[in-house]
Amino acid sequence: MYAGRVVEQGGAREVFADPAHPYTRALLESIISLGTTDLKYIPGAPPSLIDPPPACRFHPRCPHAMRVCSTKHPIEVEVADAHVTECWLHGPEDEIPPSGEQPLEREKIALAEEA
Repeated sequence: MYAGRVVEQGGAREVFADPAHPYTRALLESIISLGTTDLKYIPGAPPSLIDPPPACRFHPRCPHAMRVCSTKHPIEVEVADAHVTECWLHGPEDEIPPSGEQPLEREKIALAEEA
């Protein structure tokens, strides 16, 4: 779940073994253990829940964000048996508008603005 939206669901083994949503992947990469040598984190700040970003709520922080992610809410897609996600990376392609697959251009954010 991200900013009040269920972005991925399925069996724990399936989701942990092959996460489909970039947020799920980022969360799993940020887990620390005794063997951790560097800390991984999700850049940016969590969104406002009062005034969340339009369309996909993770798009401002997503390393794979496309133009469609900021303009159209993703459609739930089954990526495996009983494993679903809301992410345009998995389509459906016929619902993505022309040039929607282009990378989302973002402004550089200074560390002070991010905090």
